[in-house]
Amino acid sequence: MKKIIRIIFILFSVICFAQGEEIIKERGNLSNPKGNIYKSLEVIDQREDKKIGEMPFGDDKKVREIVFPVTANAFLSKWYTDSNHKGGKHELILVLKKLKTTIGETSSKETEADVEFSAQTFLKEGDRYSFLYKKDTVYSFKSKNISDVVVKNIPVVFAMFMKKTFTKKADDKFVTSDALADYESYVKSNSEAYTSSQLKDGIYLDHQSFLHQAPLQGKYIFERNGKGDVTKAIKDENGKKDKISAHEMFAYIENGKIYKHTFSGFMEVFKNEKGFYLMSNRGNILPVKPSSFSVGVGGVYNGIAIGLVSVIDRSIIQNKMKRDEIMEIYIDPLTGEYDFSDE
Repeated sequence: MKKIIRIIFILFSVICFAQGEEIIKERGNLSNPKGNIYKSLEVIDQREDKKIGEMPFGDDKKVREIVFPVTANAFLSKWYTDSNHKGGKHELILVLKKLKTTIGETSSKETEADVEFSAQTFLKEGDRYSFLYKKDTVYSFKSKNISDVVVKNIPVVFAMFMKKTFTKKADDKFVTSDALADYESYVKSNSEAYTSSQLKDGIYLDHQSFLHQAPLQGKYIFERNGKGDVTKAIKDENGKKDKISAHEMFAYIENGKIYKHTFSGFMEVFKNEKGFYLMSNRGNILPVKPSSFSVGVGGVYNGIAIGLVSVIDRSIIQNKMKRDEIMEIYIDPLTGEYDFSDE
């Protein structure tokens, strides 16, 4: 009798515990559009706090903990395997740094919530690792059913991150597993761009070549417009001309000064103990992103092309953002993207 009571109590406890959880489920797939070059996905969970968050669900607004069905590694690796054909030469490693939900204010029956996400991916070959991609950001949502929206979009966040990873070429430099514990610090301590006092003049087509201080070979001559801005570079060797447009350049270094290509043209890059940065604002270095109103908008309304409305709207926003406060905007040491984490 005692044994039966004990079993019933355990089953009751399991049911109660399950009722207190909201499980993350697969949405869509993690298939590699270029073909399965990765035979498997492994997740290294480096989150300091493994708890994702708690939110109210259902009509009764019962608070539940958002969880993976098993571990992050088991969930994502199975999802990847289910999404891709067998084969592949390399292993794909995802280092999960942060996954945290927070609920915000409610206004007009809609509630705000954020999903903090930070992860890195690496190609694994034997016992060596090569960097692919990193994302460190906060996704914001607003809805009447905010908890459901957040839980359904967590797998979407991972899917978008993986989709971007699949487009990336692995770094030429390989590291050991020890470097993965704090890869950003490793890069700053071992990349020529960060450790050298004098950088090499020349043209850099991407962030990786800049990191490793490997400019394009050959003598390129800059062409400039009436304002003195670089518009292209030309190399003339053995009767053959090689032209590089400004839009193809990540950056160039001239007389020891760094100039990075931005939405508004080339801007000088400075360096301090924290890293490389520009003195600018979002409006000058990046094109404004389409608002929720303008995404996917098209067609005609009352004889007016709706698409034009969003273009004008974005232009107004862009000009307004260009008047924002000038500040230090750092270049992410891993991706070369702009770091707005301090905003």
